[in-house]
Amino acid sequence: MTVDLNLSLFNYEAGGLQPDGTYTFTPLAHAFLDGPHPDLLMLCEAKLWNTRGKRPLHTAMTHLADITGRPYVGELHTGALPTAVIYDPRVLRLDAAEEPEFPDKRNLTRFSLRADPTYRLHVYTEHWPYADPEQRLARARLLATTGTSPTPTLIAGDLNSTSSGPHLPTPDWTHIPTSTRDHKAHHHNGQWHADTRAIDRLIGTWNTPTNQRTNSAGYHHLAELDPHTPTPLPPTTNGPHGLHIDYILANDALLDTATVVPGTYTVHIPADDPTTWPSDHRRISCTLRIHPTHTTREQ
Repeated sequence: MTVDLNLSLFNYEAGGLQPDGTYTFTPLAHAFLDGPHPDLLMLCEAKLWNTRGKRPLHTAMTHLADITGRPYVGELHTGALPTAVIYDPRVLRLDAAEEPEFPDKRNLTRFSLRADPTYRLHVYTEHWPYADPEQRLARARLLATTGTSPTPTLIAGDLNSTSSGPHLPTPDWTHIPTSTRDHKAHHHNGQWHADTRAIDRLIGTWNTPTNQRTNSAGYHHLAELDPHTPTPLPPTTNGPHGLHIDYILANDALLDTATVVPGTYTVHIPADDPTTWPSDHRRISCTLRIHPTHTTREQ
């Protein structure tokens, strides 16, 4: 038996919050007019959704259900700018929600497959700090402990940093304002370079002579596992200085039981004026083909 699990990752700018305090979700639905419709959507920037009685979450799911015909349900994590998961309950069953008291359980949802309840899937939906590379590195160090977990695990989100490697877009850092340049870059040997430490802590540093990564914590960038992914990878943000900062990572245990369906890793580039797009980020989609050949156990 195999199960195709359609994933989507999207940073919906400010969670649709408008200057007058209202929310708009039509642009969110617009981002999902094109398939594949996700079995699991990992969403960033659910701004103030908790303080509004989670009404924005349920309104977002209603809009998405109208577009896709899927009976979505979801979980909202903690914080003023939290992440959320929206999923099809016919495909995934929620086993446990976030435990915010414990740092390694924040932003974590634990699922099992409806088609095979013995198959467990842990999902961290992350939104790392925009301006502090040290905080990003600290979070990566904590999550790195799950890279060798026997439970299939995903880390997905706006990680606000990029990884090393020749296949990633690199801006001209001298064109980035000095007030924000060190948010995602560092100065070394008289030049500015992308600060890749946080992502590399999880997936490993790119080794040019061997053309592969070394010292991985057990995680892998799904874009690098799809042979049809373009090189260089498209930016995941809109604008003149686009970076590839939105990632879907899988640990070894997940890749022992699943493969990326070739040609499915997609950065959805707006066909129209990016200024009319519903977010400053682009949607990412990918399909995992899961082969639940053995029971996975919870940690």
